Amino acid sequence: MISFETQPDRRLLAVALRCTMRAAIRLFAACGFILLLPAAVTLLLSDEPVVAVGWLLGAVIFWAVPSLLVRGGVRASWKLYGIPIAWQFSDEGVRMVSALMESLIRWEALESVEPIPGQLLLKVNRQQVIPVPIAGLTPSDRDTLVGFLEGRGLLPAGALPATRLH
Repeated sequence: MISFETQPDRRLLAVALRCTMRAAIRLFAACGFILLLPAAVTLLLSDEPVVAVGWLLGAVIFWAVPSLLVRGGVRASWKLYGIPIAWQFSDEGVRMVSALMESLIRWEALESVEPIPGQLLLKVNRQQVIPVPIAGLTPSDRDTLVGFLEGRGLLPAGALPATRLH
């Protein structure tokens, strides 16, 4: 069994949400860039600069939405993730215990684990993840945890450069 406690960190939670939503964020960014084309065409071929400003405003909105979604996601999740959480990794699964909740995610429920700087994302599916901050663990404890997850087939052996976890 591997046990440790994590302290709340809004920045890490925001990073985890951005990683989880990266496909949607890329789509919003691409849509914003696509709206630049009619804005440029309107500026070049029309005497209506107001219409071009409308296209530009639409692009800016597409670029701003992901930031607003992440901020809202952090705010919505903060009640549960904004307090210390005790984590236990065992043969049974991953248990998270705090003053507000206790849950067990069995290994069968997890598809994979994605390392991101300072944390691991336990992936239930493409959109549902459990962020586990590991920045406060000693290198030895991190290695033990990574070895445990590799042994369960959730991480390919040697797939984690040490710098990705810090």
